[in-house]
Amino acid sequence: MYSEEFATDGASLAEEGVLIPPLLLLNLFVVLVMFSIGLRVSGGELLGILRKRSLFVRALLANCLLIPAIGFLLVRIFPLTPDASVGVLLLAAIPGTPIALQFTRQAKTRLAFAAAMTFVLSLVSVAMTPLAVEVMPQTAQRNQRPILLLMMSIVLYIGLPLCAGLWAARYAPKIAPRLVLPLGILATVAFLFLMWETRLVRRAALSTIRGRGTIVAMLLLLLLSMLIGWLIGGPDRESRRVLATSTGMRSVIVVLYVARYCFPGTNVDMIPIVYLSLMVPTNLLFHLAFTGWYKLRPAAEA
Repeated sequence: MYSEEFATDGASLAEEGVLIPPLLLLNLFVVLVMFSIGLRVSGGELLGILRKRSLFVRALLANCLLIPAIGFLLVRIFPLTPDASVGVLLLAAIPGTPIALQFTRQAKTRLAFAAAMTFVLSLVSVAMTPLAVEVMPQTAQRNQRPILLLMMSIVLYIGLPLCAGLWAARYAPKIAPRLVLPLGILATVAFLFLMWETRLVRRAALSTIRGRGTIVAMLLLLLLSMLIGWLIGGPDRESRRVLATSTGMRSVIVVLYVARYCFPGTNVDMIPIVYLSLMVPTNLLFHLAFTGWYKLRPAAEA
């Protein structure tokens, strides 16, 4: 969900020799998923989800207060380098990533909730990003460019495709259902290509920041965030599933924005790249385990 201007500045996951630019794949993936969700839910469903104030308040408190506090504790506990500390604190402070849609869209009965959480947490990241940068060390360069690009991307790659899907479902009700399956397949292919095209840069980032407990600290941040998301999800297991992933998958691309623009010449940008390598397989295992567990359990216990 990020602009070509960011990609051309070099502040991206791109690497030499890739077949398709990773940011193009990410944008394509988000547009396809949001459009597909728009085809399957109604505007009334989305508004109904947004009216569940208690659930959203819990989600906001967890993402804006509790998880940043966990990040602060982790950088105190582990002997991280200054660059790694900044990266972990930024990840803990900035929620929301459309990458979560690869997993949350599997919650078929909570598609509207998954879309609403993606949109709301993306908006929250707009507010949290300048606050996070403000409390960072004085070496940070104040730069409003990431915020402007983020706001533009939320509209272009989340809001517009979702509205387009809602419009198509309303005015072409016979055609819309036929588009869902091919769009889902295309989105999955785009996501797989995204992970393939970033494999080398993720491997290099892992080698760069290895040591001093950095990987363990990030894994703990991920797992604890997912646990918090699960616990605040209420009695509905599909809502817990969506919140566990939406809360655990921090905004790696926004953190990459901030690292490149506000912390140039450092290794802060390596942290979100490695976190991407951790959060995708972890959530894949979580959703496989979730699906398998509830399929095996008797219906009476579900």
